[in-house]
Amino acid sequence: MKRAVNLRLEESVIVTLNELTQELHTTKTEVIEKAISFFSKQNSLKHSELLQFAGKLKGNDADKILQSIVNDKSSKDFELNL
Repeated sequence: MKRAVNLRLEESVIVTLNELTQELHTTKTEVIEKAISFFSKQNSLKHSELLQFAGKLKGNDADKILQSIVNDKSSKDFELNL
């Protein structure tokens, strides 16, 4: 069952939404649902790419990699030329 939701959108987004509904011969609801689904999948892919090797690593190997990342992140030297 679908529920009503109130949204505030920029005018340019509303124009794009209207254009898509006409081009795709569908409803605003369908366009928004597909957009949210696409965004969610894209976001999940980013996490999947980071974790693609997680099941292949032994615990101590994963710990070494994480420690290396932490050490590398903490040891960056940089200058600010203000």
